[in-house]
Amino acid sequence: MKPPVLLTGATGFLGMEVLVRLLERGDRDVLALVRAPDDSAAGARLEGVLRTLWRDPAPYRGRVRAVAGDVTQPNLGIANGGRAALAEEVGAVLHCAASIAFDLPLGEARAINVEGTREVIGFAREAKALGRLERFVHVSTAYVCGRYSGTFRERQLNARQDFRNTYERTKWEAEHVVRAASDLAPAIARPSIVMGESGTGWTPAFNVLYWPLRAFARGLFDEVPARPEARVDVVPVDYVADALVRLLESDAEGVFNLVAGRGAPTAADLIELACDRFDKPRPRLVPPGSMELDGGGVYLPYFDMDVVFDDARARSALGLAPPPLEDYFGTLIDYAESVRWGKRSVSREEAALSVTAKAA
Repeated sequence: MKPPVLLTGATGFLGMEVLVRLLERGDRDVLALVRAPDDSAAGARLEGVLRTLWRDPAPYRGRVRAVAGDVTQPNLGIANGGRAALAEEVGAVLHCAASIAFDLPLGEARAINVEGTREVIGFAREAKALGRLERFVHVSTAYVCGRYSGTFRERQLNARQDFRNTYERTKWEAEHVVRAASDLAPAIARPSIVMGESGTGWTPAFNVLYWPLRAFARGLFDEVPARPEARVDVVPVDYVADALVRLLESDAEGVFNLVAGRGAPTAADLIELACDRFDKPRPRLVPPGSMELDGGGVYLPYFDMDVVFDDARARSALGLAPPPLEDYFGTLIDYAESVRWGKRSVSREEAALSVTAKAA
């Protein structure tokens, strides 16, 4: 068995998908840092995650342990004795935890995304000093590009860009912190907009593109604030999680854009897919910023992007590429409708069994 991996963000959507893969591979245990006042409460939260993933999580419980902590607290909120013992165990750190809220005040977003990353790096350095740490992987976002026009390459970070929201800004700041930790030889993963699984549509999080798609399905849009030629870079969560596990098991360093890249659809392509799926007439496109939309306005800037992400390094190093959105768009919507856009809870395993039963 390989030494355990410390996984932050295991209670989030992407973290769950990574956790599934690590536990099903069976070659290393997982120590899940869970925000909770004590290990008992952390264990209860982790049990909820396991039941979200499997109908019966019994085969996996013995291979994952919840560790109560908080990335926003000094020393990750772990008592000194417990922290040292944990650091002695850990052979890898995969930092998925972040606030993905677009409208969080800057100070709060920094506390989680920047200072939280700094605390995780501090723990990783302690683990390395104790002799077992071999790998550090940090999850960033492709949108550290901000309002950049043109091709944004994996080597780029400082491009005189400004930002749409505090999420983008603080993830950009966090990348600077990670790059400065050259002693850890970090790998930095930059996913774009992450949607449900390509094979089942499963997702517990109906945000970002799901919000405008649901509104469009309900006939709420006669007009859509988007530029037809704007790129909407979307990838399924299974592609991102597979890539993260490959990064964890490799020795590749540097930045990897986990994106659709030049295969990303335009806003016009996405609208066409939605019109065909929901049998709606083509809406009139209006300039972005010309409409006020309650509840979903924070997502509209992502229909007004002039950037194309380059992902040549990720494709070459990882041997992976995401499927085109048109190949799994129907699957995403089938699942969303089956669970009433998140109002009904379905485990990941149940979603997979449902697809298998329909195919039989």
